[in-house]
Amino acid sequence: MLYHYLLIAWRNLKRKKTLSFIQVVCLSIGLAAFFLVARYVQYEQDFDKFNANYEHIYRAQTYKVGDKTDDWYQIPVPVAQYLKEHVPEVDDAFVIRQIWFEFLSPDKGTVYKEFKGYKAPSAIFEMFSFELRQGNRHTVLDAPNAIVISESMAERYFPGENAMGKIIYDGQKEELVVSGIMKDVPEQSHLAVDYFRSSATLLKNYADNWYNNSFSVYVQLKPNTSVDDINRKIDEVIHKHDPDARRVLYLNPLSTLHLKENPRDDRGAVVYIFSVMGLMILLLACVSFMNLTTAFSSLRQVEIGVRKSIGSSRKSIAIQFLSETLFIAIVAFVLAVFLAHMLLPVFNNVVNRHIELNLFADYRFTLFLLGVVLLTGLLSGAYPAFVVSNYRPVVVLKRSNLVKQNRFSALQAMVYFQFILSVVLITVSLWTYRQVNFLINKDLGFQKEHLLHCTLPAQESRISHDALRDEILAHPGIENMSMSINSPLHANWGCQIIPEGWSSENSVFSRWNAACSNFINTMGMQLVEGRNFSDDLASDEQACLINETAARAFGWQQPIGKQLEKEGTYKVVGVIKDFNIEDVHNPVNPYVLLFIDRDLSQALDLTFKVHPQTTASSLQHINQVMNKHFTDVLFEVNSYDTNLPREELKIWNNAKNTVLFFTVMAVVIAAMGLFGLIYYAAQRRVKEIGVRKVQGARAYQIFPLITKKYLLMAVTANIVVYPVAMFLKDTMPGQFKYQFTILDAGIILLLSILITLISSGYQVIKASSLNPVEALRYE
Repeated sequence: MLYHYLLIAWRNLKRKKTLSFIQVVCLSIGLAAFFLVARYVQYEQDFDKFNANYEHIYRAQTYKVGDKTDDWYQIPVPVAQYLKEHVPEVDDAFVIRQIWFEFLSPDKGTVYKEFKGYKAPSAIFEMFSFELRQGNRHTVLDAPNAIVISESMAERYFPGENAMGKIIYDGQKEELVVSGIMKDVPEQSHLAVDYFRSSATLLKNYADNWYNNSFSVYVQLKPNTSVDDINRKIDEVIHKHDPDARRVLYLNPLSTLHLKENPRDDRGAVVYIFSVMGLMILLLACVSFMNLTTAFSSLRQVEIGVRKSIGSSRKSIAIQFLSETLFIAIVAFVLAVFLAHMLLPVFNNVVNRHIELNLFADYRFTLFLLGVVLLTGLLSGAYPAFVVSNYRPVVVLKRSNLVKQNRFSALQAMVYFQFILSVVLITVSLWTYRQVNFLINKDLGFQKEHLLHCTLPAQESRISHDALRDEILAHPGIENMSMSINSPLHANWGCQIIPEGWSSENSVFSRWNAACSNFINTMGMQLVEGRNFSDDLASDEQACLINETAARAFGWQQPIGKQLEKEGTYKVVGVIKDFNIEDVHNPVNPYVLLFIDRDLSQALDLTFKVHPQTTASSLQHINQVMNKHFTDVLFEVNSYDTNLPREELKIWNNAKNTVLFFTVMAVVIAAMGLFGLIYYAAQRRVKEIGVRKVQGARAYQIFPLITKKYLLMAVTANIVVYPVAMFLKDTMPGQFKYQFTILDAGIILLLSILITLISSGYQVIKASSLNPVEALRYE
């Protein structure tokens, strides 16, 4: 019996090649998109699970009492030792410190700016499953000048050589000895790292310091341990050792750090967005498949009537329809696997990942996909199977118009739903595209376009600030120069600020910097109140500037003259117009700018404002002066945009490309499904078209007879555009959002109409061009 059903299904596929092709391709594209999304979601959720003991590894974090959103993963060094000594459930704990960036060199000449480094103990190779190719994992980072580098870094620094025992120079040109070479850290690690430097000296200096929150502590618990019980034991540890720090200590699971490392983290939203898009495309493919199956089932009325009249049961006819849809679904599954493999390189490039499908290696994932396919086939064939099989033979054989009586309104509703899904996906794509462009072009509150930037490590300075500035500005193309502790977008520091009139328990976490009096003008920032720092006023050593957000956060209507505490008391002399301290994805935080001393021996950011027509010569002059006076350190002078760690903008850009990728697939599905429906409509009205042509109708008069219903659906489906755009604006992560306009709505409407006309044009023109004699002989 099963063979009989499959044989009939195969014959129907062969007899209706156009319909079968459209159904298979639409469903396979939808399934391929779903396969890719499902694998991507699984990939993102599997971060850090390559570690053998990932279920028992946690990172210690803190949040402010009464405010869990004020969460931070940087804590003092002694926390690790305290946990090992006072919490018996803790198997091990160690401290690492991220190196935000530094200059390294294999020969003091070739300089690399490295962003993926940490200072860590040897214990990191015991807790994490980082594979050492060379070196002793128990002692590899014990020596104060030891460094472990990845294989790719070893090849980059010492091509064709064994890097073990080689010397690498850091920013101060101190010698680091390569004590180990590790396999490149897997991409699915929240610790994106190329090298580890020994933390022996650093940890020794901060062993009893409960006030410096610049470190990360990782903890491994013993099996069968309740982390909730431990969190209750350790919540007061920080506050007990530092009464001014009203912070609650807790352990955060390693498996959650990639997508949600704290309550404010919204990186996981991207995964959910992609998941929804994948489901919507699969739903669109299923709806298109169901519409085509339902529509074309009416062309089989005679077949159903004859089969019922000779004794076929409703059940057997329903099984026949279901077997046909399942057969098509399985064929589509095979094609979808092929398409997914073909599209995988493009998809990996779009999402900036190295994902593999591994359908045969991961049997659970394969079974899950196969279950989705079977469910899709059953749901898609359910309506025609149970409705069409209920036709009465007498009515069918009399050629009564069953479409109007039984199915037309339901089919029309499903087609309209198909249009709505297409419009939703196009709206998401356009809004995301606009959002990314909005973030790229957003006014940052300072002018970075004509700035050169240099990070100068701590060193023995042989020149004063004033002398260096005079020598730099001797070039006519260099308009200004400033020095600061950090720079917007490049790096930022944070601390607790106690505004005037506030208690120490209600401090405000703020970003802070220290800079010279030329910083504001060099960066192109604006003062909205008060004045800038003055080199002629000795009192400005205890002065500060704040931004507008800080004034609001401190509750100051008249901030000028107010005081705040940050390891000393500072008087507010000016208010800076808000600017983006961090990337544009993040809100503008309270910001405090202190007056820096002019000691060039400390680690500094130097920023140079140059005339746009003299950038090359200005860069050459700056390098000549800097190389002459700073021979003992490694540094680079680049444009301000070079090596900016704008991770959030990269995430948004990946999201834009991914949404566009899926939208194109959705449009193809919708267009092909619409083509099939137009084909169906033309088939049903062949005789009518022939009669109209005999009576003198032209092709352009016949065209709207078939297309106007679908054009009306395309137009009315656009009612969802603004609700979807507003939903995206309100729910998508990030602080600054693009505001949808009437022009955007018009673009989506125009695209909807064009897709409808392009999808229907060929088939309608073909039907309207048919010879009237052939049309009247149809059927």
